[in-house]
Amino acid sequence: MSQRRILFVAEPFPFPSGGIAVIYQHAAALARHGFRSSVVLSHRPEVDYYGTDAPLTLHGGELQPEPGDIWVIPEGFSDYVEALRLAPVRKLMFCQNQYYVPFPAKPGAGASELGVDGFIASSVAVQHFFADVYGLTDVPLIPCAVDTNRYAPAAQKKLQVACMPRKLADDAAFVQATFWRMHPRHADVPWVSIQGCTQQQAATALGDSAVFLSLSHKESFGLPPLEAMAAGCLVAGFHGDGGREYMNSANGWWAETGDWRACVQGLATALDLSKAEPAASAPVRHAMAETVARYSPARMEEALLRFWNEELGRS
Repeated sequence: MSQRRILFVAEPFPFPSGGIAVIYQHAAALARHGFRSSVVLSHRPEVDYYGTDAPLTLHGGELQPEPGDIWVIPEGFSDYVEALRLAPVRKLMFCQNQYYVPFPAKPGAGASELGVDGFIASSVAVQHFFADVYGLTDVPLIPCAVDTNRYAPAAQKKLQVACMPRKLADDAAFVQATFWRMHPRHADVPWVSIQGCTQQQAATALGDSAVFLSLSHKESFGLPPLEAMAAGCLVAGFHGDGGREYMNSANGWWAETGDWRACVQGLATALDLSKAEPAASAPVRHAMAETVARYSPARMEEALLRFWNEELGRS
């Protein structure tokens, strides 16, 4: 096993982030398999949102790169790219959202244009972005994964709507108001926000809820709706662009960005089915289960280990 360090850059944000959760997930999985991996942070977070056992490297504002390191830097973390510009290390951009990729003035230089040596994609949308914009058709993909031990339905569901309104707070309020006006038969159904929750708190709320309202926006993938499916929620709402990788007409009710009518109608249909006999929602739930199964931790780990074994085999 190579002793080169694999250092995943992150920030101790004072709020939960799906992208940071995936970074912890990768670092922890590699460490379990004997790789010298860790998550690099300026300081230890005040709140542990992720319940992870990933090794940490705390730099306190002073990076200490070692020759042969491989630094995995998220898109948009240009300060780390610049700080490591002259260091004898390899730099890879792990892109989890194409909408946050910076665009330097000089076009056509591929990875070097962004100050890195290569890219890793977390979704098909990210791969397509680098192919369409940079002409790169060989960006490796390490797929997202849902832990079905954590995200699972409660023994007894509550008739409530869960949502995560962080990216579309105004739209969430608008959808809720128009929904109540257009479908008063559901006016007494509670709405529960999972914004700001730890992963375990979010998993519990989703497991309890009958329906999840997707408020995805400018996503490369969008994990919350998939986690909601794993937790047994019927899901309706916006696909957020990247969600189209796994969202289809069989596993939920999806709306284009801004199409609040389709969003409201899908939500009403999901709640109607939640109140109906179980047989009525069985086809949707079967499609949901098939979708979740495609994003297993085992599949993610297989791709992760294959990538890093190949990467460490380079000169």
